[in-house]
Amino acid sequence: MMLLRLLSLANALLFRLLGARRSHLRVGPVRLAYYQIGPDDGEPWLLLHGLGAVAATWIPVVRAFRREHRMIVPELSALGGTHCPGGGLAVGPAAKVLARLLEREFGGQPAVVAGISLGGWTAVRLALQRPDLVSRLVLIDAGGYRDQDWDTIQSLVTVEDMDGVDRLYPALFVRVPWLMRVSRQGFLLAYTSPAVKGILAELSEGDTFDAADLERLRIPTTLIWGELDGLFTVETARAMAQALPHAHLEVLPDCGHAVHMECPDLLVQALQRDRIRLRDSIPEERPWPARIT
Repeated sequence: MMLLRLLSLANALLFRLLGARRSHLRVGPVRLAYYQIGPDDGEPWLLLHGLGAVAATWIPVVRAFRREHRMIVPELSALGGTHCPGGGLAVGPAAKVLARLLEREFGGQPAVVAGISLGGWTAVRLALQRPDLVSRLVLIDAGGYRDQDWDTIQSLVTVEDMDGVDRLYPALFVRVPWLMRVSRQGFLLAYTSPAVKGILAELSEGDTFDAADLERLRIPTTLIWGELDGLFTVETARAMAQALPHAHLEVLPDCGHAVHMECPDLLVQALQRDRIRLRDSIPEERPWPARIT
């Protein structure tokens, strides 16, 4: 409990320093914590973090785009202060709660939904369930594609002790960031927490998606992938891009799965390039309506 409290406080402080506001949304038994930052008339974005992580995962991106996009960054588990049964929102429940969040914050206006790893998986499911709420997808080393080696993936993300951390780290990182080197014990506590264990226990094959599902997504989709991702391989990214009707794939060289931790500058640059690419392909200066307040 002390770890959860410290994570939540540190997370809130980081966002407050950037000028973000922390809010809550009640959906049934879930009390979702989330951050809001950016101009009211900025392009709406929803940013979804991955398993065992918190909203601060997105700090490099939020810092880079906070003056241009109106960003909503939810906490998807008790690690960041959200209260929900089991301590964490798995893919199915998360998609339903996030649809309510988009309706509340953007009034039904479609938003760019970006997700890292499990967050990317959730983003796809949200887009499939509520395409009216999603203008574009940004999938960063996203999970969820059915046609891959799920036995190996499950063995890697099921962490029980420091040996499990030692097995997972090489899949996440080519070069372990200094912060992750000094916080191995904290990583172990996060991955052995009820929140992470509950999410993993709730995931099922029915939550995954295949090529036929992706073919239904008619919205522009950007995939950003670590070249040496040891969890969801770049071959999986290419298969997803092939199935998506309007996809653009960018592979970040010499990066592992956790590009947001290992290669944050490359990730921000890729998002900036993607914004320019889309701007050049869309003649309108602002393809989204201003938010009415």
